[in-house]
This record gives sequence, structure tokens and C-alpha cells, in this order.
Amino acid sequence: MQRYLMNFNTRNMETRTTECLVVGSGVAGLTAAVRLARRGHHVLLAVRDTLSDSNTAKAQGGIAAAFGPKDNPALHLQDTLTAGAGLSDESVSQLVVTEGPDDIRWLADNGAEFDRTEDGQLALGREGCHSRNRIVHSHGDATGAEVARALNVLAAAEPNLRTMEGCYIVDILTHEGRCYGATALWHGRKICLRAQHTVLATGGLGRLFQHTTNPEGATGSGAALAARAGAALADMEFVQFHPTALALPGCPNFLISEAVRGAGAHLINLDGKRFMPALHPMAELAPRDVVARCIFQEMTKANATYIWLDARHIQGAAKLFPMIAATCREYGVDIEKDLIPIAPAAHYMMGGIKTDTWGRTNLAGLYACGEAACTGLQGANRLASNSLLEGLVFGRRVATIIGKTRLPQAASGLYWQEESLAETPLEFVAEDSNRSQQIMSRYLGIIRNASELACGEEKIQELVRRYEGCAAHTPEELDLRARLACDLLIVNAAMRRQESRGAHYRSDFPEKDDTYRKHFSDQRPVYDDAKNINDDNIAAASIGLAL
Repeated sequence: MQRYLMNFNTRNMETRTTECLVVGSGVAGLTAAVRLARRGHHVLLAVRDTLSDSNTAKAQGGIAAAFGPKDNPALHLQDTLTAGAGLSDESVSQLVVTEGPDDIRWLADNGAEFDRTEDGQLALGREGCHSRNRIVHSHGDATGAEVARALNVLAAAEPNLRTMEGCYIVDILTHEGRCYGATALWHGRKICLRAQHTVLATGGLGRLFQHTTNPEGATGSGAALAARAGAALADMEFVQFHPTALALPGCPNFLISEAVRGAGAHLINLDGKRFMPALHPMAELAPRDVVARCIFQEMTKANATYIWLDARHIQGAAKLFPMIAATCREYGVDIEKDLIPIAPAAHYMMGGIKTDTWGRTNLAGLYACGEAACTGLQGANRLASNSLLEGLVFGRRVATIIGKTRLPQAASGLYWQEESLAETPLEFVAEDSNRSQQIMSRYLGIIRNASELACGEEKIQELVRRYEGCAAHTPEELDLRARLACDLLIVNAAMRRQESRGAHYRSDFPEKDDTYRKHFSDQRPVYDDAKNINDDNIAAASIGLAL
């Protein structure tokens, strides 16, 4: 894997220095940035587009937590482990379901407005694979937008927090097992961002596929950054496809929240028949991987690009789900009178940058949280509405551990350079970006097998070879390179796991196999590629933790 993606020399680059560099403006990144700033740390928040562009802002369903009178963390834990198909780390899951309610209270105390009952208690919804009503939501189906709004207000009020919008992180800078910040493109300029602590909260990789619920920036940049720098990744084979995205010609893949099924909506095939009750005891509320596969199989049988979601019998559906109702109405569908055409779409990455329970990676000074990280919580299949919860919990935990970690200052004169890369063949970038999405959708989708995985790998490698040794100059080029790096990580992990578990389903190995009840980790060499103006042989820096 190519180490750097652009020609640069930090000795003569525009440089900004900060204590903490946080990359990403979703729930995890904003939580980490705000909590760090409130602790008195100087924080630079690097955002590739604008603060409003994140998966968090698009999250509809809500945040899962055991608030109900008949609920408790033990029940939430069991549902998380069930959905995770045997790969969720029980100790991590216990931590999240136990600490999560306090993080939601913190958010509510700091301005987030959640829907409440007449007596002032949190109104709690139900989603797939949950045994209790425990989904905290806002304005019905606009929870993520409210979470993002509240956190953005908090961030704007912090004098210790600076934001750089339009800042695309290109590469992580490392030396002798430690991260020292990153290089970036900022409005077309190459810059160096030096930091004692660097937090990757870059979100997911749904844009690797043709049909996705994710925004444009979800190209797996964090996983690619970490892999090139030598950080370990895990569980890259587990890509969750959301069962119900709006499927209309000319319409974006707008998510139809699982909460609609939680309120009683039915899945109907093109013969007009409900099929889920015969396939799973939880029917439409089965785990997402099960529902997505069943829908995919119904579509295949009918040679169709969609089936139906029926919410017509839900009293006041448009009031319960105003954003969904308004979007469907824009495309000619009245959710209270019409069947809703839906199809599965790439939605969430369970794997990612491997971390411990404090968000630390194997590189000192480099942390990850949110969807970019693999904490062990999500296992092989994320439980609905555990994603915003994980972002809140680990955003806080990263801020906490940074406050307790003392890293030595960088050696005087330390610098990095790469000046040997060729020019990128620009004429192929847009075409190859589309081609890579087609390959992933065709060969790495909901149902996989050995021959198609091998074919997919070969086609991805053809694209990778075209750009090997070339420099990238624009976000579009960098996005393509991130896609290709993640494509390979996913296909290699999928070939290695010769069983079906959670979101990873192989028709040639359709059953679970306890031989594979483990996590596959992918770790690249840790590069010792920094130089020093005065001394090229710098002693390894020691790391002290004051916990």
C-alpha cells in the first residue's frame, strides 16, 4: 500500500500547530472536540466539507438507551449481542449500554431537544431486534439533525476550539510508532497540521457502493489514512445494508427509518404478499442483515429493483415521521395512502480502525471514534440506533484519555517529505470512481461467494495499479484512492471469512462456523519515515500514561 498520496515537504509548508487535531464533524468528532475544549485543551477541528455534512445529521431513528421502566442495561446488552451475531465484544458492549444513558442526559442538559411524553419523560420508540421501546428520538424522525445542531452550538461557543472547513486530510504523519499530526489540502493549498493528539472521526464508507444512504464524503478516508500509516484495522468484511431506502427513478437513496417498521409497517412483495413472518420469528423487526437479505431475495425472484413498504395502516404516520413523509411526498408518494417503493442500500461499516476502550489505536497519539473505529461493540451486525450512542460514549472517552495522557514533545527539527510521486492520470478519475462503485455493488454486495470475490479483487487491483506511485491533488482524486484502499481491505477480509455471519453472507458457506468466531485484523508496517534536520537517528519517544 502506497505510504503517501501527495508530494510534500513539511520544512517549507504552511504549518498550523495544535494540541489536539480532531478530524470529522459527526457526533463522535464533535463530542470529542467539545469535551476536549471544555477541559482546556486547544483543539483544531478539521472538516472536509462543512460542519453540516455528516451521517449524524441524516440519522433518523434515534439513540438507543435503557430509560424505560421495564428496561435495563442488561436487556440492552443482550439485544446488542444478539444483533452482533457472536462477534460483539461483551465487555465493550456492557460499557456502552451502561455509560450511554448519562451521555444522552449530558446532551439533553446541553441543549438537545428530545421528544417527550405528556409527563415530561423521554418518549421511547422501538426498532428492529430491540426487545423493549428504548429509542430516544427528536421531532419524530430527525434525531441526528437535532444532535448535530446541539453539538454545533456547543462547538461554536468554545474559545479553545477552532474549525477549518474545506480541509481534506491527506496523510497521517508518523515516526517510530507515534502520530505527529497530518498533511492536508485546505482550499487547494498543501498544509501541515502538527498535533500532539490526532482523533479520526471521519465516518463510514457507504459511498464505496452505487446505492447508499451515506453523504458524498463517506468514502472510507479514515480507514485508508490509518492503514497507510500502519494502524491496525479489523472486521472490514462487515458492511451493513439498510433494508429500506426509498427506491424511485431520479430519487436519491433516502433512508426510510427502521422506526417505521417499529411502528408497525409491513414489507410487501410485488405479488402483494407479506413475506417476513414466514422467514423470521421477529418478522419485519428481525436483525437488519436478515431483513436486507430477504428483501434482496424477493427482488431477485421478481427481477425487480424494489419491493413495497406498507405504512398505510399506521395511524398518523405522517405526523410520526414528518421528514420521511415530506421527502416521499416530494417524489409523489403519500405514506398514509400509498405503498412506498424500497430497496436495500449500503449504510454502515461495523469494522474500521481498531481501538481499545478509550479509542486508542496501536499508534501513540492516534485515536479513532464513531463509525471510523472498530471498538468491538457492533460485532457482525450493528443493532439499530447503537451508532449515535457509540459516538457519544467514545467521543467522551477519547477526550478523557487524552486529558490523562502525556506525550513528549516532538524532537526539534522533525520533518517529513515525499517528492518522488508521478502525476495522476486525471482523465480516468471520474470514470474509475464510478467503476469502483459498480465493482463493489456487483461482487461485494449483500450476498457473496468465492468466485465473485476473486473476480472483484482482480478488477479492483487493475484500478489500484493504474494509480500506484502517483500523487493526488484534489478531493476527487483522494476520494478515489480512499475507495480503492478500502475496496481491497473489504474484499480481502471477505475472502478470508469462509462462513456467513451477520452482514457478511456467503452463498458458498451459508452457515455460521465457530472456527471463525473471531476478529480478523489487518495491520500494515509502522513506517519510521520522519527525518531530522540535525539528527536522522532520533531515539524512540517514550509514552507516559497518567490514569
